[in-house]
Amino acid sequence: MAELTPEELKPAFHADQFCALGELEPLTFADLQPRAVSGIHRLANFNGDSPVMLLNGFPGVDYEAACRHLIAGIEGNDGDLFDLCFTENLNNPFKPIWLQLQPGSGYEFCEMVAELLKLANHHLDAERLVTRIMRKQNNDPKIDDFLSDLTAHVALGLEFQHPVLINLLVHHEQRELPVIFGRDLSWDTLFGSINYQTEQGSVYANHHLLEPGLVRQANGGYLILPLDELLDQPHLWFKLKNAMQQGFLDWNAYQEGKTLTPFFSPEASPVRLKLILVGDRLDVAEFQQLDRDMAERIFLRAELVSEVNVSEQLGDFTSYLAGLRLRWNLLDFAPDAVAALCRHASRLCAHQEWLSLAEVQISALMRLADSVARDEKATVVTSEHIREALCEQDFRLNYLIEQSDLGVIDGQILLQTDGEEIGQINGLSVIQVAGHPYDFGEPVRLTATVHLGDGDVADIERKAELAGHIHAKAMMIIHGYLSNQFGAENPSPLSANLVFEQSYHEIDGDSASLTGLCALLSALARQPIYQHFAVTGAVDQFGNVQPVGGVNEKIEGFFRVCKIHGLTGKQGIILPATNHLQLNLSDEVIEAVEQGRFHIHPVSHVEEAIELLTGCVAGDPDQDDTLFGRIQGRLDELNGTLPREGLLRRLLGRLGSSRQ
Repeated sequence: MAELTPEELKPAFHADQFCALGELEPLTFADLQPRAVSGIHRLANFNGDSPVMLLNGFPGVDYEAACRHLIAGIEGNDGDLFDLCFTENLNNPFKPIWLQLQPGSGYEFCEMVAELLKLANHHLDAERLVTRIMRKQNNDPKIDDFLSDLTAHVALGLEFQHPVLINLLVHHEQRELPVIFGRDLSWDTLFGSINYQTEQGSVYANHHLLEPGLVRQANGGYLILPLDELLDQPHLWFKLKNAMQQGFLDWNAYQEGKTLTPFFSPEASPVRLKLILVGDRLDVAEFQQLDRDMAERIFLRAELVSEVNVSEQLGDFTSYLAGLRLRWNLLDFAPDAVAALCRHASRLCAHQEWLSLAEVQISALMRLADSVARDEKATVVTSEHIREALCEQDFRLNYLIEQSDLGVIDGQILLQTDGEEIGQINGLSVIQVAGHPYDFGEPVRLTATVHLGDGDVADIERKAELAGHIHAKAMMIIHGYLSNQFGAENPSPLSANLVFEQSYHEIDGDSASLTGLCALLSALARQPIYQHFAVTGAVDQFGNVQPVGGVNEKIEGFFRVCKIHGLTGKQGIILPATNHLQLNLSDEVIEAVEQGRFHIHPVSHVEEAIELLTGCVAGDPDQDDTLFGRIQGRLDELNGTLPREGLLRRLLGRLGSSRQ
């Protein structure tokens, strides 16, 4: 295939496609989540008791902001909304009772009850006031019983346990559905608590010392809980699950012995809310292990998507950028800056046709570029400010990369970017360091040797227990290809050793299988490989080259080494043709390609790769004058399966050459 052009090495974003962010109508992250909108709509109009929704996201999502925006855009049913108060149980002061009031009527109810007490104390007729109260509370029978007991209690001249008769725990003055996001959860913050007071050595509690907790505050609305907090404290989940299934929440304390007055037991209050559990897929997987029964019963699920398609939603994405700009009160972004942001978002999701919605990373770059622009007294952020922000960020974080390159500079890492060698090839790897914010590429040398044996390919990394299962599978696929290509009729008399030189940590993945296979073919054919190439790619048993991950980091890693050794104009990368949409390279690499100092070759089959690496035609095993023919001839000779006339011809040829 033809060498890739500079235009193919990055997504096609140009300043003339965009306008300044200040000219756009801003959108939020939630506005770009149609799946979540559908889920919230169904949840809002669900008529069952306390439904549960599972919202799958990804690391870095602001779940609270997303859920609040999603819920704000949905018209839900407020029929479950109510105010909640606790009052003294006039028949048993150790068991306060709850009263469910019409939403927004809590303060008025307390005032009317206070007026009722005054009338009763003065032995005045209060029937009309009771009728008014009952009418405002929709003739609730429990409130009717309480008012009857209250008037009888006063008529008998009995005392109250506390001067504050009613504790209004939850009041919805605006009649808006509560949307509560739980964080730093504990038993008391989630389920409420009973406070205690000490007086003259005695500990006591009363209804006015009750704290509602988030569950009671969310009644009639939405409670949003992060899965990671519930996974850290499973007892919270099982308590909440039971309360929602029963429809009532008691006041039991989590720790035994915390109930200082064992006879004080307020009445369990009603629970009617809509629960949204949020977390990424790892959290969801752990949650399913924690409570498999409930995980299966949650039938309402939705996904938060992490990226949008360029061809379909580029306009929405730039409006999303406009929303981030307003959120952080940033300078306006010029069209060329918008194009640069889109390119960065494309790199984050490693695909030219998709844009990442990772708010943390994108807003971080926007804020850094804004700071750079303000330092320069600019009134608008340009692409140059974004480039400077990225360069500053790389400088602050590239210490490990510099240390990696130091080994090449000092000659301690043996890598060649020029010349030819048999059975030696430059591979490409991606280094992931715990605690480091991003991965980076690092070339590695693979070597292959062959010897008489039973045809086995010995993977030294696997034998040294420095390789993962996927790498082991890739090495077996290499063996499968060689057996299929050269040993279909006769077993191979040659065995091989394959190793990653100067590798001292565990490796995994199949992205080096094309590299290893080419090194083996070179060793089998005794044909040198051009060292100015580096190779990445996976293969199947038929030699088809398959895509790999981290191609941008890998290419930039080899380019760094080539710069250290000196660019010759021949150096380049061989990669899977199917990876071309993942390319989003740095300006420095693209400029080198444009000037002909660096080259990127896509291949679809191992034959294309080995021909580039050796300059020889791969050909067919039956063709003597091809690379594969030479390998087959060598194997047949060692097996003793060459045709007799062919063997004589070879011997005569050798004699003729020796006489010369």
